[in-house]
Amino acid sequence: MQRLIASIALGLSAFAAHAGGVTQSGRLHNVQVWPAHNGVLIQHEYMVNPDGCGRSDHLLLRPSDPFFKEMYAMLLAAHTAGKPVRIHVEGCDQNFPVITVTAVLN
Repeated sequence: MQRLIASIALGLSAFAAHAGGVTQSGRLHNVQVWPAHNGVLIQHEYMVNPDGCGRSDHLLLRPSDPFFKEMYAMLLAAHTAGKPVRIHVEGCDQNFPVITVTAVLN
């Protein structure tokens, strides 16, 4: 019985550590590129920081991630058009929550 409880506890703690989160549907306030950061910094109307990263004022879109160009293009287009987006974040890089998936909504 103790092994079962320990297994469940370890499984849940590992899931919680990498669970990530999703913003509510909302507009982007800023899209920035700074030489000091490797990536694009995004400010969303409804910021999330599910993994407790050191900074929660921006989200980071990394150029090394798959579909970076597509996600960056979607975010720029949505920002320009004032369209709401939903952003999934998971993990931390450079103390920022990392963007893993983007969706532009009507």
